Amino acid sequence: MTKHQEILDYLEGLPIGKQVSVRSISNHLSVSEGTAYRAIKEAENRGLVETRPRSGTVRVEQKVQVRLEKLTYAEIAKITESDVVAGRAGLKHEFSRFSIGAMTKKNVGRYLVKGGLLIVGDREEIQVLALENKTAILITGGFAVSDRVLELSQKQGIPVMVTAYDTFTVASMINRALSNVRIKTDIKTVAQVYSLKSHYGYLNIKDTVNDYHRLVRKNNHVRYPVIDDWGKVRGVVTMRDVSNQDASTKLAQIVTKPVTTKPETSLATVAQRMIVEDFAMFPVVDDDNRLLGVISRKLVLENLQELNHDGLHTISDQIIASLKPEGQNYGFRVEPAMIDNAGNLTNGVLSELFKETALRALALARKKNIIIEQMMIYFLQAVQIDDDLILKPKIVRENRRSALVDIEVNCQERVVCKALITSKVN
Repeated sequence: MTKHQEILDYLEGLPIGKQVSVRSISNHLSVSEGTAYRAIKEAENRGLVETRPRSGTVRVEQKVQVRLEKLTYAEIAKITESDVVAGRAGLKHEFSRFSIGAMTKKNVGRYLVKGGLLIVGDREEIQVLALENKTAILITGGFAVSDRVLELSQKQGIPVMVTAYDTFTVASMINRALSNVRIKTDIKTVAQVYSLKSHYGYLNIKDTVNDYHRLVRKNNHVRYPVIDDWGKVRGVVTMRDVSNQDASTKLAQIVTKPVTTKPETSLATVAQRMIVEDFAMFPVVDDDNRLLGVISRKLVLENLQELNHDGLHTISDQIIASLKPEGQNYGFRVEPAMIDNAGNLTNGVLSELFKETALRALALARKKNIIIEQMMIYFLQAVQIDDDLILKPKIVRENRRSALVDIEVNCQERVVCKALITSKVN
């Protein structure tokens, strides 16, 4: 293990709030101050330590980093196809919420907040009041902006935007954008749940089978990532790999090729790959393939079960919400938004219905962690608006690792569609 990696491991193991310095690291680990400085800087970039004005450098809790697109005023201008007529200096600031200025000057004050946005028409007194309260302005209808408002906007550095759209259209555009950001926020990623390498444990490619057994006894895991002297993942070692091996055998001779994941990967993606390919653990790596930690199948599935599905944001959520239990079957009414140009139910909606019906049928049979592997659909008759459908699922075959589900769709006592779905079960 290099001195650089040794320092990073040492910093990871420090309690939260512990002060560190270049000199203390240099003396404690017998390394040069230059090596200690570079390692502390990398630890700061990783979020392990933080330099504060009075406290110096201290060990901090690693912050969860989720890559999301934040809504700024610049993005609002782009979404609503607006011209920025003043206050360009504030376009990079993050947008918090919006209000519609369809009230008197006396009542509008309660809706004006710093970092907010007021959608308003050609009402100069309301526009001035918004700018005085650090609220950006979006003027609908393409109305001209007075010199007084332009001057105040430039002085405050708060954007004034003008769009040709009406107020309802603009509000719908912004609301849709906010909904998209919320959906991204609700998606759990590996970064939010994985175990740090210092907590889980890892091995060096120069270590031996004896070192592996020692780590198993210490941490009670049987699968470990194996890294080189630069901290990069070179393989994974399991109990199967070391069986019948001499205690002095180097891990470099027996490690298996690793399958890794990145912190920004969604848990749903990791879960599907783990179940389909039968993996129990993935090393978590950065862009340079350096080990950050480990995520296990148990950890992934536990966190997926905790997800909150109360808010109906995505198209899938809206379709599923219309699927109502009727005894052992499920009822569904075709809505106008679900048809194609010919007036028939779209194949995408039908596929989503089949998937959800199969998942529910298997869940009732006490099957967990289900991944749809294959779906064969047989279209028999067209389905149109306001048709009431009954989906009848039947588990044709099941075993410990897979299941086959037949689903029949009835409309007015005639079969209009059938599906045969193969799934992986874990």
